[in-house]
Amino acid sequence: MKKQKYNLTEDGFSILGKVFSKKETKSAYTGLSEVIMGKYNTGKNPERRFWNVGDDPNAIIKIDKPHLSNRSVWNLITNRKFGEALASITNSRKIQVWHTQVVWKPKSKLSSGNAGWHRDAQYWPFWSKQGLYTAWVALSNVSIRSGPVQFIIGSNHWDSLSGLDFFNQDLESQNKILKKHNHQKKTISAMLKQGQVSVHSSLTYHSSSANKEENPRVGMVVHFCTEKAKQIAIKGENKNYLNQLKNPGICPVIYGK
Repeated sequence: MKKQKYNLTEDGFSILGKVFSKKETKSAYTGLSEVIMGKYNTGKNPERRFWNVGDDPNAIIKIDKPHLSNRSVWNLITNRKFGEALASITNSRKIQVWHTQVVWKPKSKLSSGNAGWHRDAQYWPFWSKQGLYTAWVALSNVSIRSGPVQFIIGSNHWDSLSGLDFFNQDLESQNKILKKHNHQKKTISAMLKQGQVSVHSSLTYHSSSANKEENPRVGMVVHFCTEKAKQIAIKGENKNYLNQLKNPGICPVIYGK
């Protein structure tokens, strides 16, 4: 694995060298395509589907916890090299995967491939701010034309901003919100080769725009926690969500104990 680019603590993200082999990524790519089509070789459903067969073929395909439904995807997220790389970049003794998503972006029409500016922590009220990260595994080559993830350098040190949301595809209106708060946003587009991984803090603002390539841009999103993460008691429908941490068949520990 090559030397990391950008500093996870200071910049809010880092881009790692190649972690996975072509064989490993190809296997996971095939596995995710099967999950997308509703074929689950483990016999288990994913946690949630935001796209179903017959929906808009140009829309972003997002499915939660596909690792439950396909063995090749499970093998990818539990790969020993992956766990070691995440432990190294976060300087942690323990890495536990607690959530995953496939984000499959076909060739876009207009704003169909946009993902709005957001920080992951805004969707996780049951977690503390420390020890939470997201790894983005490139299962296809990611070019500037394919709608790479864009990170705002240093935004992990910002206060939270209202009005920003992953599901809001109007990036122009969101850029106005950023400008209104006088943030001089310097962005970096994570152009990755197949098998490379980017890692960002749960507090880092990021987005992505349209895929103008003919082939889909495919990423496996792996949300993980370290020993520094603390659970927060909440009320409502998600109050017991993190009980799944006790089940290694859902939330595997991929480094440490």
